[in-house]
Amino acid sequence: MRDAEASPPVPSNPWLRGPKGRPPWPLTVVLILTPLMALWTLPQTLAGLAYAVAMKLRGAPIGLYRFGPFVFVVVRERPVASSGISLGLVVLADRPSILTHEFCHLYTGLWLTWFYLPVYGLEYLILGHERSFHERMTVRFEQRTRYGWRPWGGGPARRNL
Repeated sequence: MRDAEASPPVPSNPWLRGPKGRPPWPLTVVLILTPLMALWTLPQTLAGLAYAVAMKLRGAPIGLYRFGPFVFVVVRERPVASSGISLGLVVLADRPSILTHEFCHLYTGLWLTWFYLPVYGLEYLILGHERSFHERMTVRFEQRTRYGWRPWGGGPARRNL
């Protein structure tokens, strides 16, 4: 009985905890890299931020999440025709179980820089989701990543945008 009393309670809201894994990088590194990553992925990040603002105006819950050396804006609402979409440093997701996968899309976004949207979009239209090279690469990154994601500052309840 004493062990149960000593262990901290597990939050019932799955958006407040991430999968097990290494904690995110130190805050100093995150604060230095985030503006650089936003610039490197500017077109898709701007599209994501515009969508996030529109969803926030409609009342969608939005929070900041850390994954590895990155900070993401997460819109917790189902995007059109998908359960998750990554747009630079913005992720649209209807459930927390896909956040790691969506966060890993940034790796291919970093590789393609400003060409991410047209290249990935054309590839997706021509080959489809399952045969897309970038989707398969993202799945590999997701399987190999050692990082867990964490809400910024203790969770969306404390750190909503």
